[in-house]
Amino acid sequence: MKQALSNKQNRILENSELDSDQQNGTFLQGGRSVTVSQVLFDLEGEIQEFYMDLDECQMLGIEFKELPQSQVDEAIYSIQSMRLEQILISEGEIFDWQNLLNRPDLVSLKYPEKLGTLIMQDEKQSSRSFFIFDINSPLRIKVIATIKSKIYQQIFLIVAIIGIVPFCMEDSRISAGIEIIVNIILGIDIILKSIASGFILSKKSYLKNIWNLLNFVAFLFTWCLFLDDSQISQIIKAIRFLRIFRFIEEVSILKIQFNAYVGSFLRVKQVLIPIFLVMIYFSIIGLHLFIGLTERRCRLTQYPVDNEWIADPNIQKLCGIWECPENTFCGSLLDYDLPRNETENDIEAFTWNFTRFDNFFNSLLVVFTFLNVTGWSGTTFMFWKAMTTYVTATYFLIMILLMAFILSNLLLALFYESFMEKSSIKNTQKKLKQEQQQIEEEIKKKNQQQLINRLSVISKQKEKGNQASNFNIYFTEEQNVNIKDVKQELFINKLLNSPKILVINTLFIFLSAFVIAYDYDGIPQILNQKLQLIDFICILYTFLEIAIQFCGKGIQSFFSKRINVFDFLIILTQWFLIFYLVTFNQPLIYNDDKEIVFIKSLKILRILKSLFFAKVFYTIAVLIRSLISTLIALKKILFLWICLIFLMSIFGKHLLQNQMSEKNMTIYYNDLGSAIMAVVNIFYNEEWHITMYKYGRHTEASIVFYIICVIFGQIFFIRLLTAVFLNEFSQHIESVQTSLKPIDYKKLFSTKKTQIENQESKLQQYIVKQERNEKKKESVYLKELKVIGQRKKSNSMINQLQGQASFQNLDEFLNLCQDNQQQESKLQVIKSDIVVKQQEFQNKTLFIFSEKNPLRLRVKSLIENLPFRVFLIVLVLICVIRTMLLTPFLNPESNLFEVLRIIHTVNTFLFCIQICLNIISDGLFIGEDSYLQKSPYNALNFIITTIDIVAIFNYNQLIFNLFSSLRILEFIRIGAELNQNINYVSQALMKAFLTMIQLSIFCFVILLVYGIFATKLLKGGLYYCSISSELQYKVKDKWDCMDNGGSWINKILGFDNVLDSALTLFVTATTEAWLPILIDTWSSRGKDLAPINNHNRWWAVYFQVFFFIGNICMLNMFISLVVNTYQETKIKAQGMSELNGNQREWLQIKNSIHYLTPRVNYELPKNKVMKLFYFIAESKKLKYFWHSIIALNTIILSLFYTRQNKIFRNILIEFNQYCILISAVEITVRFIVKQWQKRDVFLIIDFFGIIFNLFDLFILQELSDNFYVLRTCTAISVAFQLLRNYYIIRRFPELEKLFNTIFSVIPSALSMIFIMALFLFIYASLGMDLLGYLRPQNYIEGFDLHFRKFTTAMFSLIRVASSEQWWALLVDSVHKRTPDFACIYIKDYYDYQEHGFNGCGTYWAYAYYISFHLLFSLVILNLFIASILGAYEEHVKSEQSAISKYQLHDVLNYWAQYDPKGTGFLNYKQFWKLSSEIAICFGVPVKELLDPANKTNFLRALNIPLYEDEQGLMGYLFHDVIVSLTKLSVELKYGVKDLESSSYKGKDFLHDYYKFFKKTPYYSGQMSSIIFIQGKIRTIRNRKKGIKFLNIEALKQELQNQNEAERNAQYNEN
Repeated sequence: MKQALSNKQNRILENSELDSDQQNGTFLQGGRSVTVSQVLFDLEGEIQEFYMDLDECQMLGIEFKELPQSQVDEAIYSIQSMRLEQILISEGEIFDWQNLLNRPDLVSLKYPEKLGTLIMQDEKQSSRSFFIFDINSPLRIKVIATIKSKIYQQIFLIVAIIGIVPFCMEDSRISAGIEIIVNIILGIDIILKSIASGFILSKKSYLKNIWNLLNFVAFLFTWCLFLDDSQISQIIKAIRFLRIFRFIEEVSILKIQFNAYVGSFLRVKQVLIPIFLVMIYFSIIGLHLFIGLTERRCRLTQYPVDNEWIADPNIQKLCGIWECPENTFCGSLLDYDLPRNETENDIEAFTWNFTRFDNFFNSLLVVFTFLNVTGWSGTTFMFWKAMTTYVTATYFLIMILLMAFILSNLLLALFYESFMEKSSIKNTQKKLKQEQQQIEEEIKKKNQQQLINRLSVISKQKEKGNQASNFNIYFTEEQNVNIKDVKQELFINKLLNSPKILVINTLFIFLSAFVIAYDYDGIPQILNQKLQLIDFICILYTFLEIAIQFCGKGIQSFFSKRINVFDFLIILTQWFLIFYLVTFNQPLIYNDDKEIVFIKSLKILRILKSLFFAKVFYTIAVLIRSLISTLIALKKILFLWICLIFLMSIFGKHLLQNQMSEKNMTIYYNDLGSAIMAVVNIFYNEEWHITMYKYGRHTEASIVFYIICVIFGQIFFIRLLTAVFLNEFSQHIESVQTSLKPIDYKKLFSTKKTQIENQESKLQQYIVKQERNEKKKESVYLKELKVIGQRKKSNSMINQLQGQASFQNLDEFLNLCQDNQQQESKLQVIKSDIVVKQQEFQNKTLFIFSEKNPLRLRVKSLIENLPFRVFLIVLVLICVIRTMLLTPFLNPESNLFEVLRIIHTVNTFLFCIQICLNIISDGLFIGEDSYLQKSPYNALNFIITTIDIVAIFNYNQLIFNLFSSLRILEFIRIGAELNQNINYVSQALMKAFLTMIQLSIFCFVILLVYGIFATKLLKGGLYYCSISSELQYKVKDKWDCMDNGGSWINKILGFDNVLDSALTLFVTATTEAWLPILIDTWSSRGKDLAPINNHNRWWAVYFQVFFFIGNICMLNMFISLVVNTYQETKIKAQGMSELNGNQREWLQIKNSIHYLTPRVNYELPKNKVMKLFYFIAESKKLKYFWHSIIALNTIILSLFYTRQNKIFRNILIEFNQYCILISAVEITVRFIVKQWQKRDVFLIIDFFGIIFNLFDLFILQELSDNFYVLRTCTAISVAFQLLRNYYIIRRFPELEKLFNTIFSVIPSALSMIFIMALFLFIYASLGMDLLGYLRPQNYIEGFDLHFRKFTTAMFSLIRVASSEQWWALLVDSVHKRTPDFACIYIKDYYDYQEHGFNGCGTYWAYAYYISFHLLFSLVILNLFIASILGAYEEHVKSEQSAISKYQLHDVLNYWAQYDPKGTGFLNYKQFWKLSSEIAICFGVPVKELLDPANKTNFLRALNIPLYEDEQGLMGYLFHDVIVSLTKLSVELKYGVKDLESSSYKGKDFLHDYYKFFKKTPYYSGQMSSIIFIQGKIRTIRNRKKGIKFLNIEALKQELQNQNEAERNAQYNEN
């Protein structure tokens, strides 16, 4: 045992390799960063304590058994691989003495009575509760037994539930009384548990448990109920709501999920810290860019009057870039040092004065809202009216891109990374064991009964006979069939399993669904009654259907399937409905009551069962099954979600109740139901900032409450839920696809074809047989006639003729055989000639140019030439520029239009030439390498060019501009050739379309099914009266509206039919700010009745449940499928689809090695000035000074605010100038020192940044006094100054790793941005032609959102892509002429000249916006997420792989010790020393590599090629050595083989320094022989020179002679 303990130090280092990044540096242990010395120090203390107790253990007879190595490895792997999925689904084991003694595999016990005495004595000394009750106290023993009893736990579970009830009630004496009673009972619980385990002093005391601590705090603060009402007391009273955690503690499932949820916070630090620093960065930049701009308003007077400057209350916009109307003047109170008017911006248009950059904390709050893309466009529109539009848009778009799309998705990737396999090589042994265990378990499961059941099913199928096609439209359910049941099969079973009955059942379900769905506003009464009659017949059929199911399957077997239970419950509602109608004497068939119609429409849900089992709808069946399985797997975390919503709702209700009137609020907290709705909207990221600002005007607790809820709800929990959903759904969809097989239509059609051919062949055989029989009869008759005629001839004549005929027939037969052979040889020659001619014909392009044709060869070399490809790029670029200039506002009679027309004609002609050249080179469509089949971009180019030819003669701007804009997609092909990430994305984009179409069909079915319920209740109910606000109170219904001169108008997004409902729900699921749609819905009172706000708020449940289905489920299904498609495409594009996990990981490690370059150790400069510069730049002490200057500069920049004291402001400005000058000195010196070194990118950026700082500080102020130029340059200067904080980040390795995580995903993000920009260009061009003439309306108002300019059109589409209220743009774009909306249908430029921007909308906008959202938001943006996840996965694997990038970093340092000049060459002596250090770095025992007995084998195993330098010295090159040593180390350390694949070797790397060395035909395996031969040759040479071997004096003399000869030679040269 002692020997085992003494080896623990060695074993911990060996085992730490699972978490370790480097063995001899800092590594991870237990989730914290420690050093080896710290581990050894802690370990020595642990061992000493164990030695002290070891004698006592031996006295007690406790013997610790030695664990087998397999069990040790298993335990280490389990601890290491315990990631998020294990935490979420499992419960940890309490490891104490009792559990330890119940493990005979770990310990053996000889004297149990001594152990009990020792434990009691120890507990007496260390655990005496309240200094009174020791462990032997009868009272304490009874208390312990009581609190551990199940009855006690059940009682306090009930008490915990009752304790929540007062929180759901209004504040009253009853609720306060319940709280006091519950608190007294919980106080008794605290006392009992404190007696049992001690209160605070002992190790396991009551307050040492975090759950108990929460309960105790809640117990104390509950007594604060008696405090007077005030804002502080309300916050104090809110702390008592921690009592809810008692309920979570009592429910074990919730406790496990909550612990996992809280534990996940520790994982997100590596993203949260960069997010927070980036938020600070943008906050300070925004502070200096927009400070004081919210006071630039349109004012009633040109100058202040009596120290007041009143803003026009009717103009709720900032001004500056946006010009004020007549008789108003743009100005700011700051221009005249007037005090701030707190009321002029206290309106919704300015978010009640919360959205401003007047100080650092206001800036930080605004930036925080951008993390979830909440209200970003409104903030952008607000500020770009006062600041330069393009500068403002650039600032906010970069912030959205970095925070909302990259960092936010990195947080998702961090959670999703928990389910990734970080290292396949490390887990090799574990995977082999798991596979073996699975095989053994599968063998055990195959018992005899199951085999009998399976055989019986097979025999049953055979007895039925082979049907014509063996075709079944349903997935069969596996049933346990006994042999007796097979033999005694009843008629009802045959009826149940009959395909005809299944088809009839399906037809009735779809007929019922069609009847329910075929409903709309204004449906004729006769048609409605016919549909109701059919629906009633379908209900009656369900009795027969269920009766057959019960009789055939049995009730128990039927209800064993959850889908059958769901289906039966739906049918049961119809039966109860019939019973109700008959009982209460109501119309049974023709009943238009909305509640009755709604219950009847529940039958639409039965279609899900048909799709669940239907083979014909294979993709939909797979998706439904996968979604259901995923939701079942997520039931625990969904239950936790409900509890979190309830907890936050109670806190919000207490803090914000009755703070505002319900009349002024859509979302409020005055009751529990409304509070739950408000909190759910926070989780859904639905306009929560508006509610926060409204309540923030009355209490600052609103800001704190919402920020906490957003962080823990939206940012953490929803992303955690999304990560778990993506993982579960991808796993379930793979398992479902494995278990379910689709209909093989090819096989089906081939079977049908063979059957038809067999029937035809049989028929032909019968006809041939009949013809043969008739011919036989005729031949027999003719033979008889001939015999009769021949009988008359003499026998002699017959004999002569027979002899002559025999010889003649023999000659004829021989001649015939020779002719046949000649004909066959001729046929073979002809066939071969035909094959050759066909091949030549196929290889000929345009049936003219053969492969060796000179013209074809020249054309081929031309189109493959670089200048030709550059010429094509220029052509595409010209076409793109032409599309941008050819707007619908360009006069067709202008010179520019004529120039563009000529350019279009020339471009079309040149593209025709390009296509012809490609056709000559590759052919048109015959062959895989032909022009049209070679690439889809070629086919697109051919189509566009054809349409351009037509456009020359018959021009239609909308159609032809659309196709011309598609030419920009050519840049995707160009980018794919230059960048791998673009190549992966482009291929994934093409492959994702088919998958997206199938998933879109499934989602459309869900939208139809869910929308039917709203159609039944709301059709015709969303009309409103367009009338002045003064007369609004008189309108109660449609007729009141018309009587008062109003217009009765319907909402564009409504529920009048199923398609309208599906569109409205699609908008709800894919947009932010869907509350206006919800408000229209819950305000509806019925058909022809005027809406009243908050008429029926229960519709919020309908929308919020659907948002979970549509947004959380359906959209995440899109993400999951796109992510899988991207990953599969990427693996195939890399050529690694056939490699296993180990080979892929090794290939990644090898590529990482090849990207390394030998490091150069630079010598100190000899020049004194350079030495001084080097000291300034590289001195560690001075670095602290430089970093302190950077930190001070950052603090100074954050201290600016509006209406700042001038003296204080001037001090800050001066300090900022000094910091810039000091930084300029440092950066200049650093740039000079590293002149001959390899400068990093950040140093170059920093150098240009300090030049800009100096330019802004000393020159710009003199050159320009333009406000916007100065503000913009100041913001850019501040951005460069803040970037220097990265030097401080580099001082902390952990922080540097965190930012390296961000940098690792930026290349993939940039590739996706490139793709996104191309599609934005296409849709912006189309939008200008389609929607350019629209009349200004509520949202498309002509300044912020419109399609009149190309840039603004792209910005409008970016808003649509971000899902921020995109439905509003759709509504404005389809707005037709109505009584309250006068517009003109403008067709061309001349109509526009006549009517201006007064155009009506078009229904084509539906296709425009929906197609853009499907393509861009659901495919491209999800590909963006997939690329982020993929890049992050590669980054994680590079850090957690068998050889991490940090270990490779150490390898560079080791190599530089032996190759300080970075030549990349080492001789064999240096190689031996290097290999030992690399072995230590990789965690491989040195003895295994450097044992002298194994030198030859070791060199032979490495197989490194040998090179010679200029002096003829043989050695090894950098990359060869590192790759070979790494490969051998991995094989020795993890016991893996076959890391190199024979089919794919990866990318070939050619390094520049290889050309300086000559490769020899020898390898490292021959090095021992070479060394021996060289030694012999050297000895012979020395003997010839008269030098004895190992004669030191002679060697010294020889060296001196050589040195003198060299000096003389140099002297002579000089």
